[in-house]
Amino acid sequence: MITIKTPATKEQFKAYYALRYRVLREPGGHPKGTEKDDYEPISEHFMAVNDAGEVVGAVKLYEKAPGVGHLSHLVVAPEHQHQGIGHLLLEQVEKRAREKGFKTLGAMSRLTATAYFEKYGFRITELPTIHLGTIHLVWMEKKLDS
Repeated sequence: MITIKTPATKEQFKAYYALRYRVLREPGGHPKGTEKDDYEPISEHFMAVNDAGEVVGAVKLYEKAPGVGHLSHLVVAPEHQHQGIGHLLLEQVEKRAREKGFKTLGAMSRLTATAYFEKYGFRITELPTIHLGTIHLVWMEKKLDS
């Protein structure tokens, strides 16, 4: 069983960031530290934890602009993908965004992940940009009903 929770201890945050690095940055040869950004302190962090206590997924949410939530760094450990964990994380972030009164939820998505986000109601609203020199991203949004 998977539980979605907020990391609270130093050890939990260490595992949370380690997963983000392993999935998002290490494959591209990016240095440690690139799994974090300037929005970490103002973000709400969520992690998926399995019965063994292992962090198998992660995502964060912050307010990008008034009424606009930004979800970022959505990851699921490769060995746990295609089991619905990403969807559980998306549901939690969307629930929290509604609780905070956001009218729109957005994400910078890799071009290779746009179909995944589209499956859950997101639409591309901005042209591609390049991140860290090699990662092609697009801004995607989903309108939230109250």
